[in-house]
Amino acid sequence: MAKINKIKIIPIKIPLNEPFIISKGPLTEATITVVQIYCDEGLYGIGECCPYRTIHGETQEGTVAAAQNIARLILGLDVTRIRRIVQIMDQSLAGNASIKGAFDMALYDLNAKLVGLPLYQYLNGDPDKRIETDMTVSLMDSDKMVEKAIQYKEEGFPVLKIKLGQRPSVKDVDRMKAIRQATGSDYPLRIDANQGWNLTQATSALKEMEHLSIEHCEAPIYSQNLIHLKTLRDRSPIPIMGDESVFTHKDAFQVTALECIDLINIKLGKSGGICHAMKIASIAEAQDMDCQVGSFSESRLGITALVHFSMAWDHIKYFDMDSPLMHTEDPVIGGMQYHSDWSITVEDEPGIGADYDPDFLKRFDSITLTG
Repeated sequence: MAKINKIKIIPIKIPLNEPFIISKGPLTEATITVVQIYCDEGLYGIGECCPYRTIHGETQEGTVAAAQNIARLILGLDVTRIRRIVQIMDQSLAGNASIKGAFDMALYDLNAKLVGLPLYQYLNGDPDKRIETDMTVSLMDSDKMVEKAIQYKEEGFPVLKIKLGQRPSVKDVDRMKAIRQATGSDYPLRIDANQGWNLTQATSALKEMEHLSIEHCEAPIYSQNLIHLKTLRDRSPIPIMGDESVFTHKDAFQVTALECIDLINIKLGKSGGICHAMKIASIAEAQDMDCQVGSFSESRLGITALVHFSMAWDHIKYFDMDSPLMHTEDPVIGGMQYHSDWSITVEDEPGIGADYDPDFLKRFDSITLTG
């Protein structure tokens, strides 16, 4: 038994290269909460989360406060009992998926280190699986979005994810027509409205975009209106992907049972971490439903964990792993690497195989709890 004897909580900020804009508003910096879990074997595991107030209902200040409560509950527990610790977190604190995901990530990192395995192998993943990221175009004026789309295509990104969600949706249709004309008829495009449309607007927009060869539409309308989501899925010529409608495995069961969506976007910071994300992946797999993995504004550390997780599931076929490319600096040592064709690989180091530069973390105040 390896007992948890210390937990460090470090809230950090990394400015973005430029504002990241979705239908819910702009983001100018990544506010990340880092969690380090130490055990009496002399090792520690590391995890992180990047809460979005408009999606999680969490703030960085809130994650720090919640992290301290969680830490007090799990100090002294056997770190190898991941599911039991996750259960304790869920029973003691409703919601707060983002910070729970940081603890979960640190637990998986530490457990894989204890047995000397890279995380993907600990999860029975496939080391030969090909993973390549898309690149996201923020919601801006049409001409600026076209300019970005051309730039990213020239940089070799294999697919673009286009942020939409403005009303009236005819403006988004015009955006996509201009982007399709600029990028050519065969270049893969996906769209994400971040719940910005209603049923009428979404139905009209998706039918108008039928000829634009869109791979799928993510989060077109308000996530909790499953009646309208089901209606839209039945009407849409473009496959519908659930994102904010699927936080938990219970959500996944509900939306798939009701046939509201065609695909699921799994995010570790949305599900509460790897333990629960595996349940979502299992439900999708049972439905023969393909999945995407996505991110908020995590660093390469969080995305490295996501890569390891993705290697464990054959039906995860779409990869939105571009958030570190938007940061002004990369303070992560080791971890996943982008290649010239935007494929992604990880090394066979134990655990996640990534960590923060200690000198970078010293810039920020930290909270340490022991027991």
